[in-house]
Amino acid sequence: MNNLIWVTRQFVHVDRVACPWLIKNFIDKEAQFIFLPKEDINDFVTKTSAIPYDTGTGVELDHYEKSGEKYCTFDALIEKYQLGNNSALKKLREVVRAADTDKMDTNPLAWALEAMASSAPLLGNSDHDALEREFPLYDVLYTYFKREIILEKYKPEISLLKTRGERQDFIKNKLTEF
Repeated sequence: MNNLIWVTRQFVHVDRVACPWLIKNFIDKEAQFIFLPKEDINDFVTKTSAIPYDTGTGVELDHYEKSGEKYCTFDALIEKYQLGNNSALKKLREVVRAADTDKMDTNPLAWALEAMASSAPLLGNSDHDALEREFPLYDVLYTYFKREIILEKYKPEISLLKTRGERQDFIKNKLTEF
């Protein structure tokens, strides 16, 4: 997939930032994002063949419930595009779901996403500005989870390294495993 148009509701919040980040990093690096009033999305999709997500209208890539558990659009994208084997992405997925399905108390990092999602749009003039400001947080969280996994997986090797610099270099070299 390349250079597709993806459309969602305007006034982004957690899921409508997390999803474009996921799309750009794992699904469609050249994706274009359109933010519209909810009532205009169906006509836009009909005219352009854009991919709707997190519209709140029950499209394929939207919130869903399974076995009594609430899932967000970030979950739907991971399932559809078979990204569930990435262990760092799995951890990020849990944070996004907690923040976007009103389960903040289940994951302390969810509050960071909520803080960004409710404040970053106030610093810019568009939903695209909000994405630009918030994507680095997702990059950092994803890297944090990769780092955690590397620290556990290579614990014996890392314990032999003497300096923080040596440990950082080791971890940086292992980041490409994801």
